Amino acid sequence: MLNEKSFITNDDIRIVYYDTERSGQPILAVPGIGSTAILWEEIAKLFAADYRFIVIDPRNQGRSQRTFKGQRISRHAADLEELITKLNLKDIIAIGNSMGAANIWAYVSLFGYDRLQAIIDLDQPPKMIRDSSWEYGFKDLTWQNYPDYLKADLGNGIYAHINDEMFNRAKVESEKFPYFAEENYLCRIEHAMQDWRDVLINLKIPMLVLAGQNSPFFDYHFAYAMEKLNTKITARIIKSCGHLIQAEQPLMMYQEVVNFLKNFT
Repeated sequence: MLNEKSFITNDDIRIVYYDTERSGQPILAVPGIGSTAILWEEIAKLFAADYRFIVIDPRNQGRSQRTFKGQRISRHAADLEELITKLNLKDIIAIGNSMGAANIWAYVSLFGYDRLQAIIDLDQPPKMIRDSSWEYGFKDLTWQNYPDYLKADLGNGIYAHINDEMFNRAKVESEKFPYFAEENYLCRIEHAMQDWRDVLINLKIPMLVLAGQNSPFFDYHFAYAMEKLNTKITARIIKSCGHLIQAEQPLMMYQEVVNFLKNFT
């Protein structure tokens, strides 16, 4: 159902993406750091009847090329722009899990809203480092222990059981196409230092924030704090769910997204 495709970026990196290649409004899904498109298969099936579903393997992840180049959020946003332009996508529903959401916010800040209709944020606050201005950071990350804290094994963020077949496929995929966290460390520390609140305060399109109630990475109350930044932001909590909402609770995620989209599509 998801057909593997690829393109070469303007800095000569091969990026793999998957596309149902059907007619209909496009959903563009962006995995978090270290993750792959495989874990979006179940949610892709749910959207397939009514939407064109596209999911990218970000550079250094999944089947995309490993490279020392572009370990920054702005380059990830540029990769999205190149894919969107290549496919001439319009009225996109952009869905990002974890750093994938940050990639979308970076895209908005650099390229604007012309091709986007809505954003779905899966368990990613706008700021990762807890300080006096923001209390909902990543685990125990503060300016005092940044960036060394990010060198540790931070876990996979999973709380609920994931479909066995999809999980096993993802495991085989990760063995065949391993992710090297040490070699992508610069991307991790840049992701962690960003503060996207300025983008969200001025957001011009609707955004749904879905937070995993049992996420080991974030206190789910961050979603309600985001809702206060802009009237275009709506927060919902996914029960019995960790950080990988699209893989752990695909049906609940699908229902929340569909209900959200009914308000303006």
